[in-house]
Amino acid sequence: MGEREMDFRGSRHKGKGKAKESIVLCDCGLPTKKAQSWTDENPFRRFYGCERYKTPLDCRFFQWIDEGSPYGWQKRALLEARNNIRQKEETIMELKKNIAKFQSDWAENAEFEEDIINGFLKL
Repeated sequence: MGEREMDFRGSRHKGKGKAKESIVLCDCGLPTKKAQSWTDENPFRRFYGCERYKTPLDCRFFQWIDEGSPYGWQKRALLEARNNIRQKEETIMELKKNIAKFQSDWAENAEFEEDIINGFLKL
């Protein structure tokens, strides 16, 4: 076990003993968080990072979990999947904006129609 790792006893697996998992400590001495890279160079690659990432107390600790970086057709497939997900997320955001606008327009039209009906009823 490395200098920054400690033993962690996990839950029982059908009475066959306890699973072991390493907890990696960052330079702050805190347990790190697992995260996933979606960069072009390392798509879908997992890593440990400081749990204080992007805070003033971030120690900038970083360590890959996966042994090797993706390459070849696997890398291309991961990048394509990432790009498709991003495109779908952008489409969903645009649709949500359109729905909000339609709801707002509908509410304005409903008020306008109600005013017209009330005007006729007063005649």
